[in-house]
Amino acid sequence: MLDVKDDDHTNGVEDLEDKLRKLFVGGLSETTTEDNGRQYFSQFGEVENINILRYDDGKSRRFGFVTYATDDGAKRCLEEKKLATHNLDEKEIEVKRAMPRGNRDRNASLKTHKIFVGGLDTDVDEETIKSYFEDNFAAVVTKVDFIKKKVLCVDTTA
Repeated sequence: MLDVKDDDHTNGVEDLEDKLRKLFVGGLSETTTEDNGRQYFSQFGEVENINILRYDDGKSRRFGFVTYATDDGAKRCLEEKKLATHNLDEKEIEVKRAMPRGNRDRNASLKTHKIFVGGLDTDVDEETIKSYFEDNFAAVVTKVDFIKKKVLCVDTTA
């Protein structure tokens, strides 16, 4: 499949439903085809479309997009990377949600990099926080930082 020009810089992500079903796949082998990509990604759910981008000469640009029939397939694929790395054609590949380039839509990004959660009990641990966000919001939690020092503010004015 040849690369189609993307003048509006949306990477084919048209609406919210597409954002949940479409994944970016990077670091592909030059030998990866749509067929063996479909075979690999089908283990997580029904693949509606797979597009490996190519230069005009047909050579792989080594990245592409996988669109699942449902957002559950995409979610299972993203959850897998928490358990083990994705490997296709003997290469470790990167899988993440597809996002429009240029971010013209203020709702375009579904990915929050950091959030602050305060007022937790001192016995709350990393696993509790990870499982809460993963189970309730389908988030991919990569790191949890705790700030355990309590700062006591003292008014020094007399």
